[in-house]
Amino acid sequence: VCMRENDFYVDTVRQFRDKRYELKKLTKVWKKKVDGAKDAMSKKEAEDRTLVYDSLQVAHKCILNSFYGYVMRKGARWRSMEMAGIVTKTGADCITEARKLVEQIGRPLELDTDGIWCILPQSFPNNYLFKLDDGSKLKLEYPCVMLNADVHDKFTNHQYQTLKDKDKKTYETRSECSIFFEVDGPYRCMVIPASTEEGKLLKKRYAVFNFDGSLAELKGFELKRRGELELIKTFQSQVFERFLDGSTLVDCYDSVAEIANHWIDVLDTQGESLETDELIDLISENRSMSRQLEDYGDQ
Repeated sequence: VCMRENDFYVDTVRQFRDKRYELKKLTKVWKKKVDGAKDAMSKKEAEDRTLVYDSLQVAHKCILNSFYGYVMRKGARWRSMEMAGIVTKTGADCITEARKLVEQIGRPLELDTDGIWCILPQSFPNNYLFKLDDGSKLKLEYPCVMLNADVHDKFTNHQYQTLKDKDKKTYETRSECSIFFEVDGPYRCMVIPASTEEGKLLKKRYAVFNFDGSLAELKGFELKRRGELELIKTFQSQVFERFLDGSTLVDCYDSVAEIANHWIDVLDTQGESLETDELIDLISENRSMSRQLEDYGDQ
């Protein structure tokens, strides 16, 4: 959306976004150098650089996110409900269109504000590598290009205006579309828990695994939260990796059930098989107190 009269806000957001892209590229470059390091010294440097650039790109992401919150804030100089409205509407439309497209090919698993987790058939085109005349190579991620083409067709603003002459108030009109998908993965497995109530779906709770069995992402589980019951955290940390066991669903569930049965036994026997210290650790949880002890009275 263009801001004809004064476009400093959109320019600032664009500068931050571009800077973040630079930092993300550098993170990838140094990540590769970690794997290709010949000695301990160069590996350490590559790891440090990766950490710095990744931390910087996350910091830029946080600032970028706060631009939107600022637009909604009542006392803000640049408060604009129109801008807030069009940001949320365009975002929701984009992800809805992406879901419709994915549904024709595979199956969407989880939708976020700005992302979509999906499962595609193995036969669906993935990566293409073009060898260019100058000897360089161009990698094309087909699912990504497919979604970007869809966004470009439906969301390009063909009357984006930029001020050319301040005194004469003349504007240059061009087409603008700066929304792009990025592809993460593919991954080995995604575990989404079922809801305890029929017809209700759980949002933002999933575990994603890499091909080597390590956790790629964990969202919404007690394992990540401070102050949760230690017993639940221990159970989750043991049970997640079992979802990768076996070659059939039955084998997988058997393996998961083994861990679940162990912890049900611990509960049923009130922990008689455990040492007292271990039991106390398991049934305790961390809570931060925000007031003085006296203020809590009989709690």
